[in-house]
Amino acid sequence: MARSRSSSSSSKFRYCNPSYYLKRPKRLALLLIVFVSATFFVWDRQTLVREHEVEVSKLTDEVHRLRDMLEELKSKAVPNDPVEMQRREKVKEAMVHAWSSYERYAWGNDELQPQSKDGVNSFGGLGATLIDSLDTLYIMGLDEQFQRARE
Repeated sequence: MARSRSSSSSSKFRYCNPSYYLKRPKRLALLLIVFVSATFFVWDRQTLVREHEVEVSKLTDEVHRLRDMLEELKSKAVPNDPVEMQRREKVKEAMVHAWSSYERYAWGNDELQPQSKDGVNSFGGLGATLIDSLDTLYIMGLDEQFQRARE
């Protein structure tokens, strides 16, 4: 008599039996490839997470070090050199003179021709001097001129 198959419970567990795969080498190879790929994927993700954590900790240490350096620099008072202050004022006066000439003769144009006192649109009418001087006015503390230029 032929052997009959056992109940459905044995068919559920047949994939767990190694002899099932030994009789089917293609499935054994597929199972091995899936296992190696899954292992590599999990291992790679763990390595990336570990490297990311190390990098974050290094950056955190760097931030703390830079913050300490900043506090140290803030605590040191820099004496105001009278020659340096005089130079700053001269530069500021030159900027105010150039800016007022631009406002008077070439407002809205790209640049001012100083001899003819005419505005020229050499950059297609973008107002290059106006845009370029915004940061200079702000840094020099010329708030009134900065507000007019911004409008």
